[in-house]
Amino acid sequence: MPLFKRSPLVDPTSSLLAKLTVGARLHFGLLAFDSDEASFGGVGVMIDRPGLEVHASEAEQFTATGPLAERIEAFANLWQRATDLNLPAVRMATRGQLRDHVGLGCGTQLGLAVGTLLSKLADFPLPDIQTLAATVDRAKRSAIGCYGFLEGGFLFETGHHAETFPQLTYRADLPPAWRFVLATQHEVHGRHGEDEEEGFRQLAPVPAPTTARLRQLIEGEMIPGLESADVRRFGESFYEYGCLAGDCYASLQGGRYANPTCTDLVQRMRSFGISGVGQSSWGPTIFGLCEDGRQAEALCTQLRERYSESQLQLEISRPNNRGVQLEWASSGG
Repeated sequence: MPLFKRSPLVDPTSSLLAKLTVGARLHFGLLAFDSDEASFGGVGVMIDRPGLEVHASEAEQFTATGPLAERIEAFANLWQRATDLNLPAVRMATRGQLRDHVGLGCGTQLGLAVGTLLSKLADFPLPDIQTLAATVDRAKRSAIGCYGFLEGGFLFETGHHAETFPQLTYRADLPPAWRFVLATQHEVHGRHGEDEEEGFRQLAPVPAPTTARLRQLIEGEMIPGLESADVRRFGESFYEYGCLAGDCYASLQGGRYANPTCTDLVQRMRSFGISGVGQSSWGPTIFGLCEDGRQAEALCTQLRERYSESQLQLEISRPNNRGVQLEWASSGG
């Protein structure tokens, strides 16, 4: 069974060899860190917007262009070292609005996209997501973005056990009518790179009772709420989950959320009647779960009365239950 579904490009006569489309990842928070039993783990969902298209076109040698060119080159170099293969002669570029370092998993989605395209073009075998992640050095902590890249939907994994790759414990489609409203501050970034590594070195371990309660919320409330399409039960459970997980980072963030604007956004969404509100990863993206598009539009209207376009980017996103979409020219892969 192939690792990826693929379909033909509409215009196989162009110089475009392949196009890969990914969405964004919302991460509700980690279960633990610096634990004797298991490290990291967590729960999250995949959404369709903002997204990225990663294009591979014919070229005389490997090159990357566009706004994420440096990150593409960095992932390509990791892939080359991991596989000990020459980089294919292609030009890679991105199209889309998925921003880096705002809590939406851009790095993982881009890295896995680059690794996928390079591996397919070089005939390097990809038997599983672990192999793909290793080629571009992803899933050092959570693997939600890796499984989400491949499968989409709602995902729960329990973390690294004795240096093993995190195993996917549960995955399910999200109701297609649900909508996520994303509120992201302009010119604000979450922790990443060495700053993130240093942050984890400073944090105290998550207390065992906290991890136990987080798992109880997932297994006893979140999953049953999802399976019954109960938006309020599902939302309340991941709101409480995010509160508990966020409190574990208060010494670094100065509070439960990344900054005072994030805190205000959570309070305003909740006051509007949105049960499911949270911060994705390190933020600054705050998301609210709405039962349908009408409620999502109404929420955006409320937020625009408080925040200007120069302060906040708002996005209404659908669930992504498919994962990555890979298209080839007729002569490709």
